[in-house]
Amino acid sequence: MTSTGSDTATRIAIDAGQVLETLSPGVCAVLISGGQRTIERPMDGGSKRPARLMMYDLDSTVDGPEVGRFDLFNHVFAVRSASRPYVLVGTDLDKPHKDKWIAAVGADGTLRRLFPHSWVPQDHHFGGPAVEIGQSLVYAGTVHHGHGLQPGGAYVVRRSLNGAVRWQYRTDHPATALDADGDTVYLAYNSGALTALDAGNGSVQWHTELEVGGAPTTALSLAVAPQGGIRDTYLAAYSMETIVRRAVGRVF
Repeated sequence: MTSTGSDTATRIAIDAGQVLETLSPGVCAVLISGGQRTIERPMDGGSKRPARLMMYDLDSTVDGPEVGRFDLFNHVFAVRSASRPYVLVGTDLDKPHKDKWIAAVGADGTLRRLFPHSWVPQDHHFGGPAVEIGQSLVYAGTVHHGHGLQPGGAYVVRRSLNGAVRWQYRTDHPATALDADGDTVYLAYNSGALTALDAGNGSVQWHTELEVGGAPTTALSLAVAPQGGIRDTYLAAYSMETIVRRAVGRVF
């Protein structure tokens, strides 16, 4: 499924590329997928009305659970390899950015709150990219501070689905992309760095600064191929006016 306009989404068959249907929810929305279900989360701007997810099965549209308002800075939570859709939801309709929880949408459409997005009660965390591995979530984000991002104010954390923190890794720069195989978590940062962490304990396996043609490059997305391993980690990077797609093992 892909967004084709301010309030329209189109479902396209992967094998032949034909348009299966065009959906018009009537509002701008964020696409969220996981398992066998695709849902849209309305971006309702300043509306004070409770918002509901719009869920699409193969043959029908189903009203989803109430998730409150969507906040562009706080509720970003794109989860790769998701077994089910995950969303960030607030507990205060007037202040949706506060007290965010990670929630999962079940096969029957029910919303289950798993644990608070911030594992430090006094901190306010912005959302970021994530990946599901081994009955846990690894996700990146930043800690809000009134004077801007502070040293060590960006993080990557691995948490079990009961909320237990298995490890955390602090950095000075927000992550722009994240993916993992069974052994390694790969992270791209807005500083142009690419880091590999041990998926089991969060220790740094290697770190490099990306360059293309001698120019510093920031990776906007990356993905681990099914075979795994560094040579199968691909990235799409933007540097000046050049977009490149290469295998990491060949770049370095």
